[in-house]
Amino acid sequence: MTADPWPWPADNQLDRARRIAQSYREALLELDAARCMDLDERARALGQGWVVPELVTIDENEMLSATAAAALVGVNRSTLYRWVEAGHVSVVYRTNKQRPLFRAGDVLARAAAQRRRRAQRAQR
Repeated sequence: MTADPWPWPADNQLDRARRIAQSYREALLELDAARCMDLDERARALGQGWVVPELVTIDENEMLSATAAAALVGVNRSTLYRWVEAGHVSVVYRTNKQRPLFRAGDVLARAAAQRRRRAQRAQR
C-alpha cells in the first residue's frame, strides 16, 4: 500500500475538496478577478459562503447558538449535539427561552482535537 501524498493528514474528504476548490478559486482570481467575484457572489447566493475565505476573529468565551457554533467549525448541528452527548462540549441553557448556547472556545477545542486524532490515525 502506498502512502497517501496529501500534505494535510487530518483532512477528511470534505476538507480535501474545499482545499482543491480554493486552489482553483485562487488561480481564477489571478487570471480574471471580475469573473471570480461574479462566481463568488453566485456561491454566496446559493448559501455557499465558505468558498470565499474570510478572516474571523472570535472571543473564546462568546456564547453561540447551535447553528452558529456548528457553522464556526463546519459541522452539522447533529454532530454538535453528539459531542454534547459524549461529554466533549458543554451546553448552557438560557432560562428565558431554553435555547442551548455553546461556548465558542469549547467548540473550537473539540474540532481541533478531532482533527489531531484524524492526523494521528492517518500517520499510522
